[in-house]
Amino acid sequence: MAITITQSPQRITPGTNPVEWVFESDEASQPNFSFIIELFINGVYHSTHEQYIQDLNSGRFDASEILRSFLFSDLVTDGTLAQVYSGAYAFVKIIVYEKYGTPPVIINEPYPSTTAIVYNGALRHQDWIDYNYQFYNASRDNSLTTNPTQVKFLTTFPRDQKAFVGIDQSCFLGIFSTDEELRINFRLFTAAGVQIATESIPLTFPQFVIIDCSPQTIIANTSITGLQFDSAAYYQVLVSGMGTGPFGGASESFRFYMDTDCKRYEQRRLHWLNKFGVWDSMSFDLDSIDSTEVSSIDYARNKGLWNNGAHLYPLYQGQMVNASKSSMDKTTINSDWMKTQVQQWLVRELGESPRVFLEVSGGFEPVKVDNTSFQLKTRKRNGLIQEQFTLTRTYLYISQLN
Repeated sequence: MAITITQSPQRITPGTNPVEWVFESDEASQPNFSFIIELFINGVYHSTHEQYIQDLNSGRFDASEILRSFLFSDLVTDGTLAQVYSGAYAFVKIIVYEKYGTPPVIINEPYPSTTAIVYNGALRHQDWIDYNYQFYNASRDNSLTTNPTQVKFLTTFPRDQKAFVGIDQSCFLGIFSTDEELRINFRLFTAAGVQIATESIPLTFPQFVIIDCSPQTIIANTSITGLQFDSAAYYQVLVSGMGTGPFGGASESFRFYMDTDCKRYEQRRLHWLNKFGVWDSMSFDLDSIDSTEVSSIDYARNKGLWNNGAHLYPLYQGQMVNASKSSMDKTTINSDWMKTQVQQWLVRELGESPRVFLEVSGGFEPVKVDNTSFQLKTRKRNGLIQEQFTLTRTYLYISQLN
């Protein structure tokens, strides 16, 4: 009597894509044979499942439908510089048993799997089948870190383009680490590439880290000052693993450019949940249009009315009357001219994101992107490239009853 787990999820794996174990038994020919699978999330028993033979002597179990409703990513709004992204990941494992006989009974010989870290990601299928978590793991035990530029932050923003942020605007990065400690480094530079300031922040037991890279958050939580930001053309964010492995454990240096241009129109900045469960951001600099869609509940009443025994038809009485009105605000935003790589990143990530926020004075307002299709544009085919999105401001206004 033996079960062998032949396939397991990667050590760190997205929760909306298949989170799948494949197992086989040398007792598969027994009558009424099946596999019994117990699912554990964060060390706590969750549920029991039964799977029958699917191929030769093997079966499989996919936990993604359970996990995608268990995981969530909150927008970071408390001013914390860096934190473990609890809620956006979970430790998951299974225990497999055999069940067979007449009548079938469970054979009490458990076969546990290794533990996977499952995060709130949803990669396109083409990206998932080529996914390797080590490309995002800033750990000293990661063999890829012999070439640190291979270890990426959790965004698909094109690295050969400029990501802009204003001094009072927000931006975020995420990264994995299987080390017990990370160091997050911020470095400010002039336009000539001269370093102005640097700061290093430790974070213990990270696993999945969300970093608030906003200039004001960095100023509030480090020795870097607003005057130094005023002199900076850009700043870099770098994460270093601090484990005991033989390699360097460093991530890429992600660069944010300071947006200091004078704006002709009111700037609108969006933040949206990307496919790794972290938050991407972009400002829309051209003219935006605010509008409102109004709907009405109407009723018809008698034209006349009684007044001291007389039935009158006054002009002010009215027949078709509003009972109540409701209003939904919308905003149409327009990007500035952009490169092909940025446009293709933007429409795919923003257009397919289930959660979007508009950065407003004093906070973040949830919005819905109404665009139902997009085109991946090229300069050769489309000329100058610019994008427009229509947003629904999700708070419904309801008037008084008439």
